[in-house]
Amino acid sequence: MSSLASLPLKEIKKMAQGRKIKQYYILPKDKLVELLSLPETPLSYRIEKMTMTELREKAKERGLRGYWSLNKQQLTRVLFPKDDDTIENAATHQEKKNNGEASEHQQPKEENTNDIGIKMMENA
Repeated sequence: MSSLASLPLKEIKKMAQGRKIKQYYILPKDKLVELLSLPETPLSYRIEKMTMTELREKAKERGLRGYWSLNKQQLTRVLFPKDDDTIENAATHQEKKNNGEASEHQQPKEENTNDIGIKMMENA
């Protein structure tokens, strides 16, 4: 690990790119050194770097059906459900937000529409 830390950042980034480490170009040097010292890139990084073609191949190997209609994020969740917690969930949150599912809303109370109106405040 210390030998990696002594290398210039540019060289470390090239190594990280070769190992397909996600967003290697914005990670700090110490995080890159830590990831490069591991014998294998963490699963969450490998999953996120997979292409749609690779994900569809995995789905085919597992005998899944209907995977062609899924986007990358949905397909990733189907193929790697246990790893969902280890994968960054920002994209998942954004998808839910786009679909109106980001937070639960309470149903409005049923009210008589004849009773609704503008009420004037006394002493206004």
